[in-house]
Amino acid sequence: MKRVSRLALLTVLILLPCLLAGCSGKKPKEIRDIRKFRFTYSCGMQMTDQVVYTLEKTGEGYTATVKPQGIDPQQPLSVTVDEAFVQEVEELLRKNRVEKWYGFNKRARNIMDGIGFTLYMTMENGTEVDAVGYMRWPEHYGAVEGGLDSLFMGLWEASGREMPPGY
Repeated sequence: MKRVSRLALLTVLILLPCLLAGCSGKKPKEIRDIRKFRFTYSCGMQMTDQVVYTLEKTGEGYTATVKPQGIDPQQPLSVTVDEAFVQEVEELLRKNRVEKWYGFNKRARNIMDGIGFTLYMTMENGTEVDAVGYMRWPEHYGAVEGGLDSLFMGLWEASGREMPPGY
């Protein structure tokens, strides 16, 4: 029963941003001028196994949040980032054609303890990308996950915080 409860909680945490946001915006032609970005993926069944990366435009620039695997969800790193960091994220997303992920919503229904991801972002022009997968991934997913890990974990490392096990 405990395993089912954990799975249910993990599924809710992964799917909640997509369910709340929906795919109500316009599909982008290109990733440019990100206003808000959230990418999550699960690595296991425990609360600390979820990875969360966010990027949000504020009045003074951008704030990034990094919550790696193995770190308590209440202990993320939040830092101000420069335009160069945002451009690197946008270039990674453009290179891997993430705008084509718009509306991706695929799940392997018969797998009870798999892994999944969510992506939600809006651009300044009002377009958005909203994607969710559970044991199913869009084209170039691995390159995007790996590239985002590299960029966002670089922020974690630069902060001087101890690297979590496995990084």
